Formats: sequence, structure tokens, C-alpha cells
Amino acid sequence: MNNKLFYITIFFFISFLLAGDANVFNEYNAQPGNDNEVTISWLTKDESNVKYFVVMRSNDNKATFSSIAQINKKGPGYDYRYVDENVFFKSSGLVVYRIDAISSNGSTVEATGTMDVRPNLTGIFKTWGAIKAIFR
Repeated sequence: MNNKLFYITIFFFISFLLAGDANVFNEYNAQPGNDNEVTISWLTKDESNVKYFVVMRSNDNKATFSSIAQINKKGPGYDYRYVDENVFFKSSGLVVYRIDAISSNGSTVEATGTMDVRPNLTGIFKTWGAIKAIFR
């Protein structure tokens, strides 16, 4: 009887270690580029309940998010990348992104935290800003 208990304990312990944390996202990031582009990237950990991902963007400081892309799943550990080429930085200069993992029934399995992005100012914009500052 003691042997059975030992093997059951070992089985549950190994199952616990293998199951680990069932989070979908391992890491995620959004980086501004030049010419109104932002690269959104994420690495997955577990996609067992995921059918696809939705990249979401907010131009009003997280008040409302809009879907800008749907990306099919590729498998756990895949390094996903999406380039948002239609970014319009408003006067606040802040665009916020989020990625939702969607199940086959259309519900959200998990969402990333928000990723705040400010534009990269190119050399032309920096020079123009310096010229404007001289005449103030």
C-alpha cells in the first residue's frame, strides 16, 4: 500500500511540474519605428486553447481599443511579429497596444497588459523642433 501512495505522489508531482503555468503569453513588446510604424511582438508559452490572436490599438489613452489585425496561431514558443504601418500619433503622441488570445468559441482566453508607444522622432522632425524653439 505504501508503494502505491509513493507512485501516486510522484505522478502528481511530475504532472504539476509539467503543467506549470498555463499562461498564453511568455513576453510581449511594442516598439516605434520610423515613418509612423510600430512593431508589435510576442512570444507564446501555451496555445492549447487559442485559435488566433487579435492585435488591438487605442489612440485615446486606453479608453477604447480597436482590432487592427488577426493573426493565426503558429504554436507555442513562436515569436510573433506584426508591423502596424498605419499609426497616427495624435497630439498626446501616445498609442497603446494590447494582444488578445481568442479561443475557438470567440471568447478571450488571455490578454496582454497594455503597451504604451511614443513615436520615434526622425532627424527632420528633431531639426524642425530645434528651429521652432529658436524663434520662440
